[in-house]
Amino acid sequence: MFNPTLETRLIIDDQEFKFSPHPVVPALVWGQEGRHAIVYRLQNNGDAYALKVFRPAFRHPGLLGAANSLWLYHELPGMRVCRQIVITRERYPDLVDQYEDLEYAMLMPWIEGQTWFDYLHKRERLSLDESRALAENLAWVLYALELNYLAHCDLSSGNIIISPSLEQVNLVDVEDLYSPWLTPPPLVPAGSIGYQHRLVAETGQWGPLGDRFAGAVLMAEMLGWAHPEVRRRAWGESYFAPDELQRDSERYELLREVLQIYHPGFAEAFEQAWRSRSLEECPPLKTWYDLLDALPRDPVASWAPIDPAEFQEEEPTPPAAQAIPAAGTMEPERGHAIPLSRRELDRLDRQRRRQARRVGCRRAVAIILVLSVLCCYALFLAIEWALLNRTFP
Repeated sequence: MFNPTLETRLIIDDQEFKFSPHPVVPALVWGQEGRHAIVYRLQNNGDAYALKVFRPAFRHPGLLGAANSLWLYHELPGMRVCRQIVITRERYPDLVDQYEDLEYAMLMPWIEGQTWFDYLHKRERLSLDESRALAENLAWVLYALELNYLAHCDLSSGNIIISPSLEQVNLVDVEDLYSPWLTPPPLVPAGSIGYQHRLVAETGQWGPLGDRFAGAVLMAEMLGWAHPEVRRRAWGESYFAPDELQRDSERYELLREVLQIYHPGFAEAFEQAWRSRSLEECPPLKTWYDLLDALPRDPVASWAPIDPAEFQEEEPTPPAAQAIPAAGTMEPERGHAIPLSRRELDRLDRQRRRQARRVGCRRAVAIILVLSVLCCYALFLAIEWALLNRTFP
């Protein structure tokens, strides 16, 4: 595999990129190893980038077509990582000749923040308002994908990066994203441990409903994470152990009870997903977004039926013995969680609605263009048919 040093320099599109030192071990390059690839942090003129170098088994020409298609979605909420450049021998022959392992590697924006895996692994405390804000931000990102007939298809705690201020949630590892206009990847995603529906392990979940179950589990985790008992009982890489998914357990009952604090609808939506026999039976992601969007904007403790002291308990942070290194994620910089004020929440709400209108306008324009092309093509066929049959006046 590609083994760069701090002295390694890459020239891409006439720009020089150097490798960032690791924040803990400055003598080493900053990289994070995952199942499919190793992600390195690069620097260029003060800007940070991620270089994703795939293992040989996961390099294929389809990555280029997928990246070209994904570029269209980089303006959707939480999808900045879709601004990707794929290194191929045809486009960068000198670079690939020098480093063969860089063929089909991807250059993309570096997303600052912690992964949701980091919160789970360290049992990092969140307030009720922070839990609500995180879940709402994730719901908006997933709902925006659903509105555009897209799905990440491999959601997990390691694929969600949270900004230091908790104001933004970004998705990474989007190479297997579903779109009606993309061909299926060679290895169809079947979900990650802790977030996998029991019926997709063999069939895969590359389709428009691919985020329904994993998204429900992730949003339930985020909403429940403010409760000390939920943090104490978390399994590790995910709140649930892989073998207890969709089964009755103490963890399930506890999380369902905590969801009731916000609104009974959350517990009902979670139970519907948990008991589902297929992804089709899971609630649409719009259900979660609507529930979160309807919550009062005042601090949760001011309207939820809770004992505030129960959520202010400070417990020691035990190590997660069963935790496994996050797969396919980039190691983030550390940040401090800042509670969101009512003004900030209102601003985020206005921003989401503006983004929704922009996405809707783009879809309408795209539909009009497609219909126009189809009409012109139909007219051309009619004229050609008339000429062939000599019936054209």
